[in-house]
Amino acid sequence: MILTYLFLSIPMAVLWVLLTGYPQPISFGLGLVIGMIALLLVQPNVRIRPTRLPDQIIGVVIYLLVLFRDIVLSTLDVARRVLSPDMGLKPAIIAISTQDDADDAVVAAMTAHGITITPGELVVDFDGQDLMYVHVLNIDDALPYLDEAQTVRLKRIKRMVGRDD
Repeated sequence: MILTYLFLSIPMAVLWVLLTGYPQPISFGLGLVIGMIALLLVQPNVRIRPTRLPDQIIGVVIYLLVLFRDIVLSTLDVARRVLSPDMGLKPAIIAISTQDDADDAVVAAMTAHGITITPGELVVDFDGQDLMYVHVLNIDDALPYLDEAQTVRLKRIKRMVGRDD
């Protein structure tokens, strides 16, 4: 457990060094200690298997690149709607299954984040951890792809957290 927390603290230590602007070993060590303390207080339920780590890192990179692409495309779509005389809005709230059999709160939260951070869609509520209510700007545009997009998003998130069974 301590080795897992130590490993999880490394990115926090790097972030600490970047935020403090003091790239010295003592600063990295302090960031490592602060990260360990934070993890011990929160006690995350994270599985780290060194053999799966490269795949998880690749999963994070792919998820972030796709998320960035989705943010850019959604931003352009919302800007086009705002600048258009006919905005083409048919707002609605749609119930979408999280499609996560394990009812993992981390996966549900990351799913909600992935939807909410893109302009034009917003998770407004959860019914337990298996159903999300998503507000969309145009139901005709969103309805055909939301379930498929959730399936792909869930697959990427599970790969990231080491749960792609």
